[in-house]
Amino acid sequence: MPTAANITVRETLDLLDGPFAELSEGVSQARYAFWLGSGISRERVDDLRRVIRKVLVHLQTRIDAADPNCPYRRALEEALALAQLSPSELGQVDPAQSVDTWGALDVVLQRLPREYSRLLDIRVQGQAADYLLWDAVDVPTTFAPAAAEPDCEHLCLGILGIEGVAPEVVSANWDGLIEAAVAQLTAGGNDVLLVCVRGEDLREPRRRSRLIKFHGCAVRAANDAATYRPLIVARLSQITQWPVDPSTAPIREQLVNLAVTNPTLMIGLSAQDTNIQHTFAAAQARMAWPWPSHPPAHVFAEDALGNDQRNILRYVYRTAYDTNGAAVEVSALLRAFAKPLFVSLVLHVAASKLTTLASLAEAPGLGPADRQNIQNGILHFRNRIADAGNGDRLTFMRSYVGLTSRALRMFREGRPADASTRVYRAFGSAPRHQIAADPAIHTSGLRELAVALGLLGLGEFDNAWHLTAGTRTDGKDGILEAQVSGHPARIYLAANADAALTLEAEAIVTENDGDAVIIHSTAPPVRQARSPRAAPGRTGAPAPRHVDMRGLLGSATGLPDLRRRFREEAVL
Repeated sequence: MPTAANITVRETLDLLDGPFAELSEGVSQARYAFWLGSGISRERVDDLRRVIRKVLVHLQTRIDAADPNCPYRRALEEALALAQLSPSELGQVDPAQSVDTWGALDVVLQRLPREYSRLLDIRVQGQAADYLLWDAVDVPTTFAPAAAEPDCEHLCLGILGIEGVAPEVVSANWDGLIEAAVAQLTAGGNDVLLVCVRGEDLREPRRRSRLIKFHGCAVRAANDAATYRPLIVARLSQITQWPVDPSTAPIREQLVNLAVTNPTLMIGLSAQDTNIQHTFAAAQARMAWPWPSHPPAHVFAEDALGNDQRNILRYVYRTAYDTNGAAVEVSALLRAFAKPLFVSLVLHVAASKLTTLASLAEAPGLGPADRQNIQNGILHFRNRIADAGNGDRLTFMRSYVGLTSRALRMFREGRPADASTRVYRAFGSAPRHQIAADPAIHTSGLRELAVALGLLGLGEFDNAWHLTAGTRTDGKDGILEAQVSGHPARIYLAANADAALTLEAEAIVTENDGDAVIIHSTAPPVRQARSPRAAPGRTGAPAPRHVDMRGLLGSATGLPDLRRRFREEAVL
């Protein structure tokens, strides 16, 4: 079995198609609340080990050797006591020497993450209560740098929010990487993500996605320390007081309600803080989740469950855990870390929307088995893309955003976007189960687009052609390029006559482009008659091929007939 660290995107999709199919379907229906921790940002901001090392260095370098009562020495000794070092280990730590010279430094950094809240609550005489956090860790610089660049996880979460399937996101992180990702993906638009740090924020108009930062926000604290510095939660005394503090009540009630009403997908969050444990205990007291529940009520993206995660399962499932503990844990453990899981969820959601759209296409001659095969063609597409997602996953997601946005802009408008664009264009803002009720579905061309992609995927699966992203450098790339017996064909998809005509007006496709195939969701625009001076009949000059998807779907007598006529019209 692959581990959570080395699992591929394709293997993760196999989990989402198999034992965790109910979870992936629940995500595509916008049912899950995402609970996030530092694990999704560890490659962008300091993790607990690095935070702890900063504290140790800060204290050690400020010790006044001439002062037997130096407050920094006393604070450092208190910090080392939390590591519970043995006499031999303690002998390898000299507070008078640089932290890097300590022989037991690795031991200290291994043990203190479990005690981080106690460490940050150590008081340095003469300094503010949050001195170690605000000054030693330096929250604004460490967690809110102006040039912070989101990672793969943040981009994926932003995409899921834009697609309308991540309505509730709960984060214990202080950084602003999710917000930065959404800003990039929307070119700075503010109509997708609502960030809630204070109770007053909950009164703002809802957007497609809501991010509740219940431990505070470093970006806002850096810009308005008077208001937001006190809301940075890290010290044990804060975490202990959080469940009963009147100032946290509005946020706290929202989290409890989410734990009651939405199944939980926890990613990169150990759940060791007692206020998180208290939240799920309070939710269970209001309305318990049954086990088994459909979809699973609690799923943790980990390599193995930690004690704190097991503790959540114990009290949310109660008797069921006592009698079926092993089965409960199996159902709750998805062995994929944040990067492969988020990439897989993005691809799953895109494919689930396309398969739903294909199932809604108006094609009276297609039976259930025909439609399922078309959906299988879409899944073949998805899996081909997934196979490319196992290297640098940030680069992969940047490429995915660029190619998807270019394809959808060309489909809808007939104009390509720059393939390097960071702006993401969604398949739609409605979750899967609401697509059929979209009043624009009949004129969007998306149903026909989905069927066309399914047919192209089936053709590749049968080795009739090989599909790649366009490789031309003159701006005339198709959405796809099909290699048929060594001959390339540029494939364009057009939602309507305006998009098709714009392809020509922009000279992306000209009347002499014999390698171009334009797949129209609706009837192709009527061509103007040729000049009477032109030679009559066929001239032998190459010309683009046009495929009328709506016409084919309306008259096809079954999938074999549809595939044959599709290939004939596309001349593939």
